[in-house]
Amino acid sequence: MNPLVSILIPTFNRPDYFELALRSALNQTYPTIEIVVSDNSTDNLTEQVVARYQSMPRGSVIRYYRNPENIGPLANQQKILNLAQGEFINYLNDDDLFHPQKIEKMMRHMISRPDVVLVASQRRVIDKKGNRIYVPPLGTFTQLYSKDTVVDGRTLARQMLSAQTNYLGEPTTVLFRRNALTEPFGVMAGKQVFFAVDMATWINLLTRGNGVYVVQPLSYLRYHSEQLSQNKYAKEIAKLDYKTFKRFADLNGYY
Repeated sequence: MNPLVSILIPTFNRPDYFELALRSALNQTYPTIEIVVSDNSTDNLTEQVVARYQSMPRGSVIRYYRNPENIGPLANQQKILNLAQGEFINYLNDDDLFHPQKIEKMMRHMISRPDVVLVASQRRVIDKKGNRIYVPPLGTFTQLYSKDTVVDGRTLARQMLSAQTNYLGEPTTVLFRRNALTEPFGVMAGKQVFFAVDMATWINLLTRGNGVYVVQPLSYLRYHSEQLSQNKYAKEIAKLDYKTFKRFADLNGYY
């Protein structure tokens, strides 16, 4: 029997984008999934979208949780992971999309390689209307290799720490083995990361096992003005993380 994969969608006041994300999760060719939604919204529009899809075929795979108040994006990412029942985890940002075969193709590597703790892939960048903006050139953080590659985890983690660069991408891009993550999402050596929470988690995982990079684009990152990463204070917030990354590197023998 195929292991259960939990697709986690933390969301906040984006019912239109959310519906597209949810639909891309429901369209996965991998047969054994659950979709967990943790909703920070201040209105009922997202809940109405979920209810409509829960009444459709395959709707039983959707589990919905409404937070009584907006607990913020970091707490919501951590809460939704605790709600997941799957052995394998893939976040899906509420404004991003999955390729229909994303989970199936990544799980092939997970099932055949117990040493692998995460699988990432190329992704495409789309605008607010879903139009493709650009294809990253080889060597950038979204296109590391020219063919599917198994990567030594500590080597890649060291490169990311040294360059302070997320070579794997956003939460949507990575599927990971749940039991390899020993801290909450976005926490390193007991310290909360405030901006590069995804990068912190990938490094944490890669310290404990190997990664696989898939060259086929299997997810779609949406760029738009409402993203947290586009906030004018984002770079200042990112500076707060430097000491946490350095401390983790020192504790784990990277420097």
